[in-house]
Amino acid sequence: MDPPSPWKTPNQVMQLHKLKKRKKALQDRMKQPSTSIAEEPNKQPINLDFSRILNGDKRKNPFSKNSLDQNKKIKLGDPQFDESNDKTLFALLKLPSNIVEKPPQDVDSEKLSTFSNLLQKFTADHTVETHVVEKKYKHLTIDWALKTKLRLMSAKPFPWTSKLKASEEASGITGFVRCLDTTLSSTLDTSPRARFHQTCLYWQHPHLPWISLFPRSTGKVAATNFMATNEEAKQALFTEWTESFRSLFQLVRALHCPYFYVCANAFTCVFRAAGVCGAAEPCALIAPTTRGLRHALRQEDVEFTMPLRPDNKRKLNNSEEERIKNTSFDSCYDTMDDANNEKNCSGDEEDPDEFLSQMGLETEEIKKINNAQARACASAESSVDSAAESLVCVRGADAQALFNFLLNCKSAVSPAGPFAGVPPTLLAPTAFHGGTLQSLKVRENVIYSDNKKYYSIELRGPILPTTVHSLFNLLKTSTSGEFSATFAHHKPTLAFSWAAKKMAEDEASNENDPNHFTKAFNKENLSDCGIHEDMLQLFCSSDPNSVKSLDSVKYNSEDDTFTW
Repeated sequence: MDPPSPWKTPNQVMQLHKLKKRKKALQDRMKQPSTSIAEEPNKQPINLDFSRILNGDKRKNPFSKNSLDQNKKIKLGDPQFDESNDKTLFALLKLPSNIVEKPPQDVDSEKLSTFSNLLQKFTADHTVETHVVEKKYKHLTIDWALKTKLRLMSAKPFPWTSKLKASEEASGITGFVRCLDTTLSSTLDTSPRARFHQTCLYWQHPHLPWISLFPRSTGKVAATNFMATNEEAKQALFTEWTESFRSLFQLVRALHCPYFYVCANAFTCVFRAAGVCGAAEPCALIAPTTRGLRHALRQEDVEFTMPLRPDNKRKLNNSEEERIKNTSFDSCYDTMDDANNEKNCSGDEEDPDEFLSQMGLETEEIKKINNAQARACASAESSVDSAAESLVCVRGADAQALFNFLLNCKSAVSPAGPFAGVPPTLLAPTAFHGGTLQSLKVRENVIYSDNKKYYSIELRGPILPTTVHSLFNLLKTSTSGEFSATFAHHKPTLAFSWAAKKMAEDEASNENDPNHFTKAFNKENLSDCGIHEDMLQLFCSSDPNSVKSLDSVKYNSEDDTFTW
């Protein structure tokens, strides 16, 4: 047997090195009690007697409450043990606190790894700033969505919380019907109650006291209207509605009415006069729409755009309609890009069926391919039905075509159900033929919140855009404190504000438009539309920031500004 080699392998050298390192660490650990006792005479030495283990004694639970010294309990109420101080943490953990009391002079205390510094560093690296600075505005924006309810809140009582007098009611009605500014009148009652009553009025047709015609909640009403079986009543009602609709449309064309709403069972339409929101021509917005309604508009040659759709999918021209007229579906312009549409929807100059037959496909297979393509395109076209993206915008001469379409639209009048034979509801801020003068329902209340008393007024009914502005102008001049308002929207009309803002942005970017110079005369052209001069300036503005959907508004009386 060969004698062992005096040379060591690398593994053997590392094992010896590790063994020496462990031996040195053990020696340092055995020396630790003596040094700690010298430094801290009050601290008890570590018991290294293992005889209790050999005798079978059980080890005491170090976490037991009985093992704590009751005479040396830490009083957290003591000032020296402040929760925000590092001493408290070290005292609770029974660790020496001299690291906090006497930091080294050569070391920056801000860079110490203390509990508070680590916590500050962690929160600074991982928290997100959530404070939002509220923007303040001098003027209230225009929200084209119809409101069903408005609630006013104020810490001070409103000046119209008592019953109306006969003169106040008469002055409010006279001022509204004649479109007068009662603050400048010398004969009418100018009290806050009379002016408040004037802001709560609106015009409506038809008016059937036994049926709530706004909003038309068909799912909540189970009763059947008696007019469903009375053809004479249905015909008489529709004839009167046709005359009222015609009167309103002529008022808008003549710039004597700024706008009006048509509320049908399945959709809502707003007609706006030329000059409103800086538009050079009258326009109409319809929301929501379905594939069938859009197809019917195309059948009547009503050109429209869809402002809330992506830029490359908004408009379907008559030329595109011609290219897809041979298909059994509506349009596939929104399923693929324009190049694919040209190829898949309209085909090339040669007949696609002939091309497929030359490829060897049977007639039955070609029919299956065409039907599958038609179903796919129709499904894609219907994907936005009843959504905000389905909003349709009609401008200029096509607004007249839309008016003719709605007059003869069978789907606008339900043949059965609670609204059987009832034509769409017409709502306007100015008088028209057959219009009925109506008032919002007002309810007063007192609310307690956080031991504070607030006065509340709730308005119910179809709240028009001009009603909101008239009411806020009255509140600014009649109340001396701050107030807030919250709104409940008629959800299908929320898309009106979004589309109006988008259209205003497009108008602002089109400065080279030949009709751009006519915007300077919008305010003068609409001077007889029934809106006061200050409000008319805002409604004729083409600034996209002047249109916004509002959920709540707060008025700050100190600087005369609004926040929302």
